[in-house]
Amino acid sequence: MSQCSTFPTELWTEICSLLPTEALRNLSSTHHPLYDVARPLGFTEYKLYPYPYDFYPDRNKLDDALERLAFYTSPEMAPKVRTSTARINTYKWQGSPQREDQGSEHVLMNAFFAALPKFTALQELCANRIQFTRTGLTSMCALRTLRRVEVSACTIANGQHIDRASLTLSIEKFTARFDDRMNDLWMSSLSRDTLRDLEFAEPMGVINVRPFPNVRRLKVHNLPPHLSDTLAIFSKFQNLRIYESSYTSVLRNVPPAQEAAIFPVLEQYTGAFENLTIFLQRPTLTHIELESGYPVQLLLDHLRGYTLVPNITSFTAFFTSDAENEFGETELNALLTLFPGLRELELKLRPDAREDGGFTPQATTFFSKLPSSALLPRTLKTLSLEWDFPYEYGSTESAMGNDPAAPLPADIPDLPSLCAALRERCPELIHIYLNGYHFGYVWWNTDSVWEATANSYDEIEMIRVNRNERIHGPPVLIS
Repeated sequence: MSQCSTFPTELWTEICSLLPTEALRNLSSTHHPLYDVARPLGFTEYKLYPYPYDFYPDRNKLDDALERLAFYTSPEMAPKVRTSTARINTYKWQGSPQREDQGSEHVLMNAFFAALPKFTALQELCANRIQFTRTGLTSMCALRTLRRVEVSACTIANGQHIDRASLTLSIEKFTARFDDRMNDLWMSSLSRDTLRDLEFAEPMGVINVRPFPNVRRLKVHNLPPHLSDTLAIFSKFQNLRIYESSYTSVLRNVPPAQEAAIFPVLEQYTGAFENLTIFLQRPTLTHIELESGYPVQLLLDHLRGYTLVPNITSFTAFFTSDAENEFGETELNALLTLFPGLRELELKLRPDAREDGGFTPQATTFFSKLPSSALLPRTLKTLSLEWDFPYEYGSTESAMGNDPAAPLPADIPDLPSLCAALRERCPELIHIYLNGYHFGYVWWNTDSVWEATANSYDEIEMIRVNRNERIHGPPVLIS
């Protein structure tokens, strides 16, 4: 540690910022130069757990919460805070008597709203089941460093009169869940100059507001029942690049001219396959991720008439498979024929378990035939094929014989040799992941090579967890 004083502080800060709070506290006590770096990082997040609005708070608990708020909003600590969360927590206030909902008289939330301007470096604010006051909205809009806001089931406090024209929320990303009662206010307040990423559940608040010319990613959970309203919403996002939706109904009878005007420069589509053909004609479209849970034949029938879509470089889907609707070489080759320019292919397949609990041989035979496919694109960089079953291994159902038994070791293909053949066939591959539920293999070549073979369910589960952490990072624990 003698080199701490010569190692650039900026690099120490970057390294330490990846550590959890407890590790930062421990690190700060090991060496004085590290204390100056690690200790402030332990206070970059402020979590507020207010009492429910129909509670009369216990005085001692309220004083403790106010004291903690005062510490974080002190001149020494407030500039260090980058993220703040306000989430109603009934458990922490147990023992407090209930009362009639007074809304705007919430002592702790009012103190928090008044203190918000002191967080001069705040970048992210999350609010859950919070009743906003005029002061709270004004303070939030005044935060010049704020970049991301997430709200869920929030409302306006009783007796508050909000001047919408005076509110401008200059952020890059806005997420609203179960926030239909404030949707109109949020959509009218968001700055059109800065907003790049928008996610909401109730879209009707978008219809009567100005367009969002700079939004590049849009995620919607619902769409209105009338097509005219849906088209009016879509028209607000003419420069959209990424569209994600859990909406599964089909957009029917859209006139060709209007269909061509929906997200004209879209690059990535995530949603139901029934609406894919609206966007498949976009020459800009490169990434497709389809909602899960149907036989691949439905997709292939829907795309009948398309012989070649060379601009698609990434395809992700989750298909079911049974005796009448198999997913095998024929179906895989049909997809590869449609998308000959793939660089990323990720498929998750769920076959029906045999009634006697035995193992279906589909995965073993399917994997063994992969390298012989002449249609595998030489451009492929990522190949991920997972086989899943309706029941979790080790569950009660498994004990009753509903979980399929593992295949015999002799039936499992030599996965390392198989993947070596795949890499020879597709020389640009940097990641291969084969998950056969009871067996599997991973090969990842980035800064270093990670290779592992699994011969049991527990082993493939460990590979699955490690792979997810490499892709998404370690799981976040919410206290």
